[in-house]
Amino acid sequence: MKLKILTVLCVLSSILSVNAQELPNVRINITGGYSRFLVTDLNSEIGDKFIRDDAFRKVDRQGKWGLNVEGNVHYIFNNGLALGAKYRYMMVDVPKTDLLYDAGQDHYGVVSLSENNDIMFIAPSLMYAHWLDRNGKLLATGALSAGYVHLESKGSVDATTAMFSGNNVGFQADLGVDYFLTKNISVGISTGYFYSKIKEVKVNLSEVKTKLPEDAQPNLSNIKLNLSLSLNF
Repeated sequence: MKLKILTVLCVLSSILSVNAQELPNVRINITGGYSRFLVTDLNSEIGDKFIRDDAFRKVDRQGKWGLNVEGNVHYIFNNGLALGAKYRYMMVDVPKTDLLYDAGQDHYGVVSLSENNDIMFIAPSLMYAHWLDRNGKLLATGALSAGYVHLESKGSVDATTAMFSGNNVGFQADLGVDYFLTKNISVGISTGYFYSKIKEVKVNLSEVKTKLPEDAQPNLSNIKLNLSLSLNF
């Protein structure tokens, strides 16, 4: 009986060892898709003055959704843990749109608004990779990253334009699944959550930083849904 147990343990150990060795050593991943920003509502004191017509709803929708691209490089150890680096670029673009607002005393005014936000995230990354099948076709990954965030924002109200930039620390958590087309090439889908809040900004190219009040700090929290292409060695 003891011999059978030892035999089973040896076989399992051998299988686990083979599976661990079958993980790629290096993973280079490029991914892109849509970001859904979670905190985009205008200050109620300002937002309540706009007439919530089709134009307003369009601007509101454009401010919540953006495109993103991301690059990841990881070295994977035999136990599935991996160390690497992440670069992610996110953008939100709201083209110039005329909005109606309540000017009081049964009068309405028109204001033209536009906004463009560019967000960059650079960070070291800790990842875990695990095969979902025995054939080495489906690979699950999860990653945590913490690093540097930079925001460039430009907006206009009628003929007045303002720019500001700021930076802070950001955090991202990712989950993904890859399907291996060949031993070295895989495609997949990934989702993730990103958080950062900009507390100080430089306005109109000034070198002086301005500290923003709590309710005016840009909250960059978003979730993503991306398609990916990976090279595995």
